[in-house]
Amino acid sequence: MAITRRFLLPLCIAFPLLGAPDWNTLNRGIVKVEASKRPASDTGAGIVITASSDSIRILTAAHVVADATAWTVYFYSDQAVGYPAAVLPRSSDGLDLAVLEVRPQGRALPRNLPGLPMRDRGTLRVDERIWTIDSEWVHIPNSVVRLDHDSDTRLFEYTKVAVDDGFSGGPVFDDDGRLVGVHRGGAAGGRYAVAAKLDSAIDALAALGHNTPSLVRGGTAGSPIVSAPAAPRMGDTRINAKDGLTYVWIPAGSFTMGCSPDDSECHDDEKPPHAEQIANGFWLGQTEVTQAAWAKVEGGNPSGFKGDQLPVESVDWSQAVAYCSAVGGRLPTEKEWEYAARGGTTGARYGSLDTIAWYTGNSGATTHPVRLKQKNALGLYDMLGNVWEWTADDSDDGLKTMRGGAWGYSPQVIRVSYRVRNEPTLQLSYIGFRCALEFR
Repeated sequence: MAITRRFLLPLCIAFPLLGAPDWNTLNRGIVKVEASKRPASDTGAGIVITASSDSIRILTAAHVVADATAWTVYFYSDQAVGYPAAVLPRSSDGLDLAVLEVRPQGRALPRNLPGLPMRDRGTLRVDERIWTIDSEWVHIPNSVVRLDHDSDTRLFEYTKVAVDDGFSGGPVFDDDGRLVGVHRGGAAGGRYAVAAKLDSAIDALAALGHNTPSLVRGGTAGSPIVSAPAAPRMGDTRINAKDGLTYVWIPAGSFTMGCSPDDSECHDDEKPPHAEQIANGFWLGQTEVTQAAWAKVEGGNPSGFKGDQLPVESVDWSQAVAYCSAVGGRLPTEKEWEYAARGGTTGARYGSLDTIAWYTGNSGATTHPVRLKQKNALGLYDMLGNVWEWTADDSDDGLKTMRGGAWGYSPQVIRVSYRVRNEPTLQLSYIGFRCALEFR
């Protein structure tokens, strides 16, 4: 007769097996995930990957949260209290991974969540004992049977002992309490279960722009408590759940603003070059705001050229300000824009013109999807060309400043120091923007 979870549950709680991990610590880094669906809701587990006072991000199974109308997360410290969550864009369908974010919304988030230790890469072995955990924090011992699944080496198979609903998205630990995988589901008619190897999951998350500071390489259960993510570093990215766009960390620093040393085409308002300081780092849109993001936040689409991944255009300054405010940000200042565009370079452009920008010589008289051209050293796309970008600065006559040039402009304009001022009410098919954010 098949062993059921109901039979094993008292055994796991009352008589823990010798060598079992320190569940009192590890449970606090594991959550229950409820997804409201019709006709029936779905339940799974999740793993805390970042934790701070205003945001907790959770790795779970994409199939658990897909097609739901609402998501609720429960923490081990108070299992009766549910926290509303949002699914962040960009899931890894191949590994069945998704990321949820929980924000305070009227009450403080749980604190002192543990940093979960991770197993070293490539050390998983056939026949070793592992532990799976469900949405009710029930711990089940299993054994690894294969280090791949259907020839996919990102996955592994293990014995399916009482692994029923509620385990999807949950962690798989070794006997030392180190993460080795993320449970996907049963296979072969229930004869075994499949999990994504943790290394593969971490790599997939990194490729999608998700950091995992609450997962700690090496160590054992009881690793130092993580109450906040590590300070952002150059190259770090975050996805803003409000518009679905990726934002890049721009670190503090100094640079020379204005006419570049090798630039013979500078105008008077680009001179003289002068030293500037960016005192505080900030997050800047990796791309110009897209039409898909605009539709998500504002509804509709004012653009002349249509396409979800084309930059939104025909937006005036006030509309750009309103959008950035709605997603928790603002327009960058001119100083911030040029500092970010240069990305540590000192020339008129951060790369060769045709590889980095859409302009009259290659645009075909239209905008183009973001991310097609080469990014700069900070990881920003289309800082030059495609569409002009509004900045927060204005001049004494009330005009607003735009930077970067656009698809219908000559090379003389497509330079990091070039400035143009226009009426803030201007709405044209070559004017767009990107936002700056200050995530806490």
